[in-house]
Amino acid sequence: MQLLSEDDIKLIHEKALEILEKVGVYFDNKNALQLLKSAGAKIEDKVAKIPRDLVEACLKKTPSKIVLYDRNGKPYAEIGGDNVYFNPGSAATKILDYGSRKARNPVVEDLVKLVRLVDALEYLKLQSTALVPSDVPVKLRDRIRLYIVLKNTTKPVVTGAFTVDGVHDMAKMLEIVLGEISKKPYAVFDVCPSPPLKWSYITSQNLIDCAKKGIPVEIIPMPQFGATSPITIAGSLVQHHAEALSGIVLAQLAREGAPVIYGGSPCEFCMRYGTANIVSPETLLLSSAYIEIAKYFNLPTHTYMAISDSKILDYQAGAEASMSALVAVLKRINIVSGPGMLEFENTQSLEKLVLDNEICGYVLRFARGFEINDDTLAIELFAKVGFKAIFLKERHTVRFLRKEHYFPKVFDRSPISLWLSGKSLPALEKAHKVVEEILSTHEPEPLPSDVEKGLEKFFKSILAKYGVKPSL
Repeated sequence: MQLLSEDDIKLIHEKALEILEKVGVYFDNKNALQLLKSAGAKIEDKVAKIPRDLVEACLKKTPSKIVLYDRNGKPYAEIGGDNVYFNPGSAATKILDYGSRKARNPVVEDLVKLVRLVDALEYLKLQSTALVPSDVPVKLRDRIRLYIVLKNTTKPVVTGAFTVDGVHDMAKMLEIVLGEISKKPYAVFDVCPSPPLKWSYITSQNLIDCAKKGIPVEIIPMPQFGATSPITIAGSLVQHHAEALSGIVLAQLAREGAPVIYGGSPCEFCMRYGTANIVSPETLLLSSAYIEIAKYFNLPTHTYMAISDSKILDYQAGAEASMSALVAVLKRINIVSGPGMLEFENTQSLEKLVLDNEICGYVLRFARGFEINDDTLAIELFAKVGFKAIFLKERHTVRFLRKEHYFPKVFDRSPISLWLSGKSLPALEKAHKVVEEILSTHEPEPLPSDVEKGLEKFFKSILAKYGVKPSL
């Protein structure tokens, strides 16, 4: 599935370079402006006009792959090439309880449950700090979210800081658990420019600080058709690319060779309701197009897919999550955020995480394709079986059954007799039972006792610094 020709990509890139050089990018950060000025950018009223030669040079310095490590310091996932890893969508401010039609504000316990659940879900290979707890001080939410992940899973995490000093505390927590984090990155930090063509002080400083520490950053432009970017897909694509390039330049100026993932979370501004449509056809086209541009420059990639704009777990939620997840594997996007998410990236659902895990299993199996060789062609088997339908008893069937075929754990394939007898449950009901079973039986691998003590000590010092009781 290819949308852009090489000439299209070159044209979009050329126009993005033109925007960076002639219009420039607004940085509300003197540190960022100083780095850019020292490298040859023209600075006027916090606007940096970035020369194309500088952009091209920084692109060449950006690594084409990033190896993420698990919490035990072992290589876990190579972000780059055609590898695809799903993770829960991040920073939801609401959670939808089973059986409810109205989402509520999440608390710390909700995030603990979510992280423990994802730790057990096979096809969600990465974690994320997927909820923003409402029952803790605002200024500590970024650090508390990472602390919960470090305590409850070994899977690498996609996260981010809400404050400037949060990055430093979070980096220290990672160092306590993993040692030198530039050599064994466990966390990816999201940084989002503010459309159109702006970087706030917090996000640009987060980008600089992460780059200096060797922490991988995911640059996530968020153009919104017709509101914060042009109404046309091509116009929004140029803006998206220009914003991503500006972040790549800043990262490489902070530290040459800094690991950067070219990501995004574009959406369509709904002219009827004023909502942000994440899974519209136009949004999927824009996301697919920027992925092609990123891959053309051999950059690791990210997007928001396997997600839904629906408010509840209904037909729309399944259709949108499935369609976008399939697009993600067809485009071979490296990090796919979105499973579990509803309502325009605002809400998480534990049951949807289980259902989306099933969807991810389906599409990953589809993306794997199938082998054609003497063994799989099974020519000798035809001679043996002849015209009798007795493949069930053949050793060839047993040998290839689980290798060749995907078996869903939640979606229903039972006969109508089981359904009518009540022994087969609807997918949502079954997903809820899976959530309850995992949370009651699954025990995440604990931290080594000495590491846990070190993390606890540092975390309590953070709480004390801000006058928060350790009972949290």
